[in-house]
Amino acid sequence: MEYQSRERKITFLICALLLFSVVLGCRQLARKNYGRTANSGDPNSNSRLKESDGLTEKTNLYIKQCVNNYSNRVISSYGRYASWLRDVEKGPTGKEDIVYGLYEISGDGRDCLDAIKKAKALEPAIADVETAADGYGAALKEVIAQIKAIYPYYNHEDYKDDNFQKGKAAHPALLAAFKNFEQANKSFDTEVDKLEDAVANKRLNELKGNSSKKYEYLLVDTGIKSKNIVRFVKRTEYSQIKAENLQPLVDDFEKSVDDLKSAAGNRTFSSLYVSSCDEFLKAAKELMRRVRDKKPFSDFERRELGTDAGWMIDGSPDKLINKYNEMIQRRGMGV
Repeated sequence: MEYQSRERKITFLICALLLFSVVLGCRQLARKNYGRTANSGDPNSNSRLKESDGLTEKTNLYIKQCVNNYSNRVISSYGRYASWLRDVEKGPTGKEDIVYGLYEISGDGRDCLDAIKKAKALEPAIADVETAADGYGAALKEVIAQIKAIYPYYNHEDYKDDNFQKGKAAHPALLAAFKNFEQANKSFDTEVDKLEDAVANKRLNELKGNSSKKYEYLLVDTGIKSKNIVRFVKRTEYSQIKAENLQPLVDDFEKSVDDLKSAAGNRTFSSLYVSSCDEFLKAAKELMRRVRDKKPFSDFERRELGTDAGWMIDGSPDKLINKYNEMIQRRGMGV
């Protein structure tokens, strides 16, 4: 399996966290989305931006009700399902050594579909994102239906009673739903990413040059620059990542973190966000050094990458994204 690019639970958290192949036949649907945060880059923007700002509200609806609620869980469910199948295209045979089933999905997707409908009614109208959102909503509804139909069968180990007949019969539609969701999720994620950038840059421009808002400016700035690092790693096949391309992004982020520390002063809880920035910076430097020094992953590390334990591997994209998500989640505490 080839080690390549990746990606939201809260700011920009598409399948398993490592940068391995996104091909379904390689046992992974795609990569998990990296975390996303509503009101990208500024925890106070809800109060600062008018309710009439449709771009912000549209973005928040997509992130909070769709991406954060469903994307990674559906992808993780596929990863769980594919992990025990000998051939994901053929499906269960009844001869598997161990059967993990798949993860359950909380919710039926209606909250996301309602959010998509509400977002479409907001100005400005953005055809590309609204088309992608419609595709995401339809794919989400179908994949949830397929998962819910088969989840109890595996959870109750009913396959022991019918020699996997129901599991075999359900597999084609289930796999098709996962594949369809992977494509819809990728398109939707790309468009939401653009919206997040627009909202964050709008806020950055509003704060720029205001000496009394330097700390708030740097909150947004560190969010944008950390995302630039994650985006570069996500979109670049691991074997093609070059230290000389990653280093300037890391240096730029580090400068903003240093400025943030100076501007934080005695702000309550600011240390929580600042410390998470330091952890992300450390993970970014570990990845850069591993690439620069051409240090390969051990056999053990390779087995861990792309799993829930991958974040513990120093110098891995898994750890970088894990620390990024922690940083984003703590941003709201840093005010």
